[in-house]
Amino acid sequence: MKRLSVFVVVFFLVVGFSTISRAEGSLPLQGSVGIGVRPYGIFPKSDKIRGEKLDFKDGVGAEINVTYRFLKYLALEGAIGYTEFDIKNKTLAVDWARINVLPISVTLQFRWISKKPEELKWIVPYASIGGGYYFLEIDEKSELQNYWLSRGVAINLEIDDSFSLHAGGGFDIFLTDHIALNFDAKYSWAQADIDEERITGGTSQKLGDTINLNGAFIGAGFKFFF
Repeated sequence: MKRLSVFVVVFFLVVGFSTISRAEGSLPLQGSVGIGVRPYGIFPKSDKIRGEKLDFKDGVGAEINVTYRFLKYLALEGAIGYTEFDIKNKTLAVDWARINVLPISVTLQFRWISKKPEELKWIVPYASIGGGYYFLEIDEKSELQNYWLSRGVAINLEIDDSFSLHAGGGFDIFLTDHIALNFDAKYSWAQADIDEERITGGTSQKLGDTINLNGAFIGAGFKFFF
């Protein structure tokens, strides 16, 4: 796997350098639209719920995005994706739950491109800021269920959808006039309300709390501009 990763990086660098002459001076600017696919890794920050420490595991995901460059230095990107990650309750020492996330986001990109031919016009960096909405689902782990069943309690977790904010940056490396490699990184802030229902006999008790879903997203993919 390590050798394959090195080969892929070297391959794209060679292709990128070999196409500089084609891309330079004719990059899509104002009015251009880019359609892309971007796999990414998510690195969430751990949190607590009612004093119990939760350890969020890293996850992977992917998204489809559309970028509209409405001004020379400004672009708007809309994206929809999917990711999931596991959570361990370190206080109870059990696997706690898996959270599935369907994020929809809108991002304003502040893009830069050089006017000087001697500079790297085939690389277009940008800073970004935006927000979105998380459609969330949570599935309690069997280890958590067994923990409570051994104490005569049935457990059920529920989670509410949530708004999010994010900031970051990235860059496009144009392989041709219209095809680019895209690298993107951002940090997202979000909170979600969680209800933990505990059922003992015929008695039901709901315990509510809020957890943070803050985390970093780092991805790379392709974009086609026209």
